[in-house]
Amino acid sequence: ELIELQCDDGLRGKFRITTPLQFWSSLAASGTFPALVSGVLHITSLFGSTYACEQLFSKMKTTKSKTRSELSDQRLTDVLLLSSTKIEPNLDDLCGRYQHQSLH
Repeated sequence: ELIELQCDDGLRGKFRITTPLQFWSSLAASGTFPALVSGVLHITSLFGSTYACEQLFSKMKTTKSKTRSELSDQRLTDVLLLSSTKIEPNLDDLCGRYQHQSLH
């Protein structure tokens, strides 16, 4: 499949004018070169998951420092989950559920 891909002038031109993501996505959608596309998708997925793991470990290191070493594993898990999610909390809804206490 690799040799056929390299010999195809049309695909070589398409590779030059599109992004790698667009090129491999179009090959995946067309069903041509299935073994090659599968290998490329497998290899590229490794980089994304490695980045996510490194980013999470960096957050963990920042969160659980010497001054905050008393965090339990459950609390650390909760903090990392909150810091790594892309979900935006609805603060108005959350605050509306509780009664505000006035100062005495």
